[in-house]
Amino acid sequence: MRMSSSMSEAQTAGELFEASGLDFSEYNDLVRLVYSGTQETVPWTRLLDRLRDLLDANYAVLILRTQYADQPLQVVFSGQARPALAAPFYTDLSAIDTFVNLPRNRMVTREELIDDEEWLASPYYREFHAPLDVRYQMAADVGLGAEPSCRLRVSRPSSGARFGERERAICNLLLPHLTTAVELRASFDIAEVERFFYSGMLDRLSVGAVFLDKEGRILKTNQAASDILAQRDGLSIVNGGLSAAYPGENHELRRLIEQVVSATKKTTPGVVVGMSVSRSSGRPGLGVAVRAAPPTEWSEPTSRPAALVIIRDPEARVLASHEQLKRLYGLTPAEANLALHLMEGCTVDEAAQRLNVSRNTARCQIRAIFAKTGVTRQTELLRVLLSGVAPLV
Repeated sequence: MRMSSSMSEAQTAGELFEASGLDFSEYNDLVRLVYSGTQETVPWTRLLDRLRDLLDANYAVLILRTQYADQPLQVVFSGQARPALAAPFYTDLSAIDTFVNLPRNRMVTREELIDDEEWLASPYYREFHAPLDVRYQMAADVGLGAEPSCRLRVSRPSSGARFGERERAICNLLLPHLTTAVELRASFDIAEVERFFYSGMLDRLSVGAVFLDKEGRILKTNQAASDILAQRDGLSIVNGGLSAAYPGENHELRRLIEQVVSATKKTTPGVVVGMSVSRSSGRPGLGVAVRAAPPTEWSEPTSRPAALVIIRDPEARVLASHEQLKRLYGLTPAEANLALHLMEGCTVDEAAQRLNVSRNTARCQIRAIFAKTGVTRQTELLRVLLSGVAPLV
């Protein structure tokens, strides 16, 4: 496609604002939608809806991820197309995206690339765009890196008119904010991936994690902590906070939490205190460590974690699977079964009884496990299995 010589030169922010016809309140609302969109479940849905209304468009589309062989297209879509007609927006961008290799961070209209007569006569328009009633289009590729971080596409129906300088100016005003917002959303996603992996790792190690705010109220727990607290054996949730079963221990737990939170307020990170919590069932006590959350340097959100309570149940199983042990150490299914029982604290004889095999069979299997893991004693085997990567994958 050819590039028209009529493309306007870059404009200053003041010139764009004047050309947009927006007042300050309208502009402020749009910018707010750009940044609040980072927190939406489907990001920037409200922004696209607002742009579609403001620009008299039938579709507004934000493409956040290009289509690859092993990844679907990631598209935020605002429009009234019937599901069957809207499907190409989600499944095959090449079928409906007129724009390729655009100048970065600047709105371009379709008329700047190909004239009306040539466009309307093209099979590309008749097959893909006419059914969607996409007659007029403008677009921008947004971002600072080698590849666009997102792509904005806006269209009007045949009953509308081509996009003018006002519509281009409105979008061009927002593009720098959209670039920043997309980068912010990417950083949130990275943090969420990290949280997912770290939380999952603690769950597999059967380590409970409870995040408390500065008032000692529970903000969040991982699955291992939820399981321990649900038993109401030693520790439970009372009035939104952690409570130990016995008054003396509960007083000590509250004191430790207050000590750690106070240290956080004084910006002295690194405070870690611990105790053992008795269980009314008579089972071994829970190990509890309370750690100060590191202070944030430039802000103090009211709901930020102030303390982390780590809970360890000595009877809890370290989660590992037969497949992991087989893959990591070359164990047979029978050997993996025996190894799992040993990781749970069984002796060889106890494991043989649980597995309904003879003592001699179990001892033959453990000798094979010794050979495959490079150890000669059961204590060394447990160290290898429990401190290795099996519980982490």
